[in-house]
Amino acid sequence: MLVSMTDSIFRAEAATETLLRLPPREAVEWVRRSVDRGGRVLSIEPLAGGMSHGNHLIRVETAHSTHEVVLRRWVRPDWRETDPEFSPAQEAAAYGLLASSAVSAPCLLATDTEPIECDVPAILLTRMPGTRPTKPANMSSFLAQLAAALQLVHEISPRLASLTLPPYRPYYVRDQLRAPAWTRWPSAWECAIEMATGPEPAEPAVFIHRDYHPGNTLWADDELTAIVDWTTASWGSRSVDLAHMRANLAMSFGVEAADGFLSAYRSVVGLPADLDPYWDLRVAVDFLPELRSEISPQLARLDDFVARAVAALL
Repeated sequence: MLVSMTDSIFRAEAATETLLRLPPREAVEWVRRSVDRGGRVLSIEPLAGGMSHGNHLIRVETAHSTHEVVLRRWVRPDWRETDPEFSPAQEAAAYGLLASSAVSAPCLLATDTEPIECDVPAILLTRMPGTRPTKPANMSSFLAQLAAALQLVHEISPRLASLTLPPYRPYYVRDQLRAPAWTRWPSAWECAIEMATGPEPAEPAVFIHRDYHPGNTLWADDELTAIVDWTTASWGSRSVDLAHMRANLAMSFGVEAADGFLSAYRSVVGLPADLDPYWDLRVAVDFLPELRSEISPQLARLDDFVARAVAALL
């Protein structure tokens, strides 16, 4: 299974039980009423993945059909301290922007951000078709579809995005970053930390997903059906999304896939310039505080990805 850094490498064991625990009766009742007051809940199924939200697929039977919806609950107790900008109200606002776009994403059905009805703040979304991708049968098509979908995200009204979304900010600051103990290139990581915590390149700001990687996309019959998990949607450089996808592709498939994705995106949007390697480094060093202490094949590829980006800047 191809999954993101937050799913496959970050330490999430302590949160798993909380995230997968079934929602309480009052939350389920809120879902039922939001879909149809006369509806009947048929099933509740936890959805794996992520570290902050409890996500559950709930099937509700009504007089004429069965509806599949996703209940998304802010169950991590410390989210207000660690990620106050990425609140349920903020994610709901992002879905408001997506609703008038060509981006294939879930639709917002209901919100309980206070909360009033649920045990914790929550939003209710339509379930999108498809599953997270495994190793693609056709890498070129896979990368081209990821690039084309991202173009639609970046085309959302810049004016509305600037009024609706928080500005991009790195997850961690200089004092929180250290070269990993397992690296083969310690000097490259030290350079990466210094470079990535310096001034950002001056680039136009657009609507960005902020956490764009294959694990936040859904696929059916080798076709991309949706982009999901808009918790950290922000207002910032498109290079943030490009680099985040590149880092994840490099870890999963190697640097050739990362470069292929960038080439595909440039072809779609007509960008003549290469991605500033600063952004590859900024994304990579933001992983550091949560990485495992032992080396793995994915981390070895990340190691090479960083060394390559540093060499391009020196």
